[in-house]
Amino acid sequence: MAPMTARPPRHDFGPSAQDEADLRDHSAFAATQDPLALAAAHWFSRRGDLDAQQQAEFAAWLAADARHAQAYAQLEDTHRAVRRIPAHVAARWTVPPASPAPVSAPRRHWLRALPYAAAAMLLLGVGAGGYQWWQQPTFSQSYATARGQRLAVSLPDGSKVQLDTATQLHVTVYRQRREVRLAHGEALFQVQAKQGQPFNVLSGPVTVTVVGTQFAVRNTLAQDGQLRVAVQHGHVRVAGARQDQVDLTAGQGVTADASGRLSAIASLAPGSVAPWRDGRITFDNVPLGAALAEFERYGDTGLLVRDPAVARLRIGGSFSLTQLDRFAAALPQLLPVQIVHSGSANEIRMAATMSAQAPAMHLQQNK
Repeated sequence: MAPMTARPPRHDFGPSAQDEADLRDHSAFAATQDPLALAAAHWFSRRGDLDAQQQAEFAAWLAADARHAQAYAQLEDTHRAVRRIPAHVAARWTVPPASPAPVSAPRRHWLRALPYAAAAMLLLGVGAGGYQWWQQPTFSQSYATARGQRLAVSLPDGSKVQLDTATQLHVTVYRQRREVRLAHGEALFQVQAKQGQPFNVLSGPVTVTVVGTQFAVRNTLAQDGQLRVAVQHGHVRVAGARQDQVDLTAGQGVTADASGRLSAIASLAPGSVAPWRDGRITFDNVPLGAALAEFERYGDTGLLVRDPAVARLRIGGSFSLTQLDRFAAALPQLLPVQIVHSGSANEIRMAATMSAQAPAMHLQQNK
């Protein structure tokens, strides 16, 4: 019988120096991370390699706390955003694969977790860096108009914005969305449709989301406590602060108050969306006091109303913003009022009798 060949003894020498360095690196990185985010990253990195028992453990982890599912969902969103980063940019964070080295069976238990740990580190570190890059704006600019001024602006994406009097807004274009913050005033938006890049207008408690359309947003909360959205073409979605949400199409509008409560959808008269573009102002059965306040947004009218009964009189019509004198001259024809010169202003007073109205404006010296 041939002599038996002795087999070399099998020893578990534990982790190598490289293994220990990898584990130290991972431990040091993990110590700087939010434990919840790190746990979500570990589960996410293993999502395609779970057996039945691990699937059950993952499901139990998700169900254990609502924050677990939220952290995992945020990681999924981050991963989707990173995947949209152009290849030439993503290459900056690509880690070249290490050359495989023979590993003895007794040491495999040390390395079993490392691929997932490395993937989690990459997802939280490199992925976060890529996501931050993806979130950086490609264009950011503020625009403002003074009292009586109007301004037309062309944005880099091909959209156009027209600012009315005393309007302030800020435009920010990101790779995945376009955002306008309207602080106050009114602006008309003609949005260039772009797939995967929605256009949002944020003003006060209201958010208007659109893909491609023409619409106006007016924020005069400081003056009359109202914020209005009016659509000329296309379709927009208006969301209030109380989870109210309405869809508007051409010829429709909605009003919100300072708390974000939305009114019922209203039908708009033809040509009533941003008439200031043509240098006109339109009223539809509004109180005279409100009509004068609207004129005052564009300049000093020199007209004054002290009598609440006069301020409540209602008026309608379309008037030129550059010919205020015609508006004043028309008032006695439209309403039972007279114009009385009072100091440096012309006061609108109730006419003594209906027959006292004249076919033109009367200026009377206040004795």
